[in-house]
Amino acid sequence: MTTELKTDLTIKIIVLGSSEVGKTCILNRYFNNEFKENSLSTIGIDFQTKFFKFEDKKIKANYTDTAGQEKFRAISVNYLKGTNGVILVFDLTNKESFDLLDTWMDELKNNNKMDISKVLIGNKADLADKIEVPKEEIENFTKKVKCDYFECSAKTGQNVNEALDEIAKITFLNMKDSVSEVNREESIVLNSNGKNGKKGKCC
Repeated sequence: MTTELKTDLTIKIIVLGSSEVGKTCILNRYFNNEFKENSLSTIGIDFQTKFFKFEDKKIKANYTDTAGQEKFRAISVNYLKGTNGVILVFDLTNKESFDLLDTWMDELKNNNKMDISKVLIGNKADLADKIEVPKEEIENFTKKVKCDYFECSAKTGQNVNEALDEIAKITFLNMKDSVSEVNREESIVLNSNGKNGKKGKCC
């Protein structure tokens, strides 16, 4: 990682999930390596930034923390437009927070037309005796939305760095591949136009 300000690419990552699943605590653990037991719920939107170096490219990753409460849903949804990667978070001890992931996926599909990178986080893994979400249902969801899954704990730090580093990496790779594909298609169109644009000599 690098702290240089000059970057080759900026990626936008949004954190989605119901209220009190631990989205803010996960980001606080990632950026500040600390955990606040009674962390206040996010009101509206909050931002954090981290710099990476992938394939000799300097990458700026903006992580957007969103409020999970219904009354702030419109604000959160507005930030889905133009987002390159998403972290879906649910509480392993709250089955309803997992069931509501489908609602967040619907919002994502309705407000972002890109092939967006995704990572799923099951938070509060430290409360092993209170887990309510079956592993089979988690596996089915990850297969359905095609994303990696990390069982995390914002309290202990388990897998938090791994998950948030991973979404930055796969988002960069996805964007790089998309740009390469666009350039390839434009090249084909230009070559085709060049050939079709040639006029034969009149006899």
